[in-house]
Amino acid sequence: MDETEVLNHWKYFLSLEKDLVNLKNFVEIHQDNYATYSFELSKVLQLSCSEIDSICRLLCKVIDPQNDFPNEDTRSGNIAEYKRIILEKYPKFTQSEILIPDLGEKILPWDEWSSKNSPSWWEEYNKVKHYRHSCFKYANLKNTLYSMSSLMVVILYLHRAVVSGSYGCPFGISTTYFESDYFGSVRTVSPSKNLPDFM
Repeated sequence: MDETEVLNHWKYFLSLEKDLVNLKNFVEIHQDNYATYSFELSKVLQLSCSEIDSICRLLCKVIDPQNDFPNEDTRSGNIAEYKRIILEKYPKFTQSEILIPDLGEKILPWDEWSSKNSPSWWEEYNKVKHYRHSCFKYANLKNTLYSMSSLMVVILYLHRAVVSGSYGCPFGISTTYFESDYFGSVRTVSPSKNLPDFM
């Protein structure tokens, strides 16, 4: 894996982020609307979680080259196995923060990995994926925001693990919505913080 391949994952994240920003025309991003669900939110939730699965497998492969999750001939990994491998290498991973501007607060999207194998947003994504007819309500704003924030964190870690740079974000990447201290306020200015495991 090289920097160009990681950059493709960043571009995919930016595409999903644009879809989420477009949704702001219809649903205000506010805690009062956390339970709001829709087909468009479901789309962003499902695509972001699918990408999280892919990135976690890649990160696990970078951490442990003997790991076969990225092999196309094998089954997908599972979130508990990702947790074991990632937290063994990056024990502060769960402390990573993402700012959601409309909420005016930082969230720790992987925080629940500290106490359980699957974050709530991941469990509810799986309910939507497998039981959409009865669990469609979980394709909601809260789970979508958390999945997108989680995707951003895992890509930051993958980039930092693959590219020998000082920070988790490549030069020239500009998010349009999600913010983080791991980015500079302007892409030519150094971030104010480094990822928790790279202090």
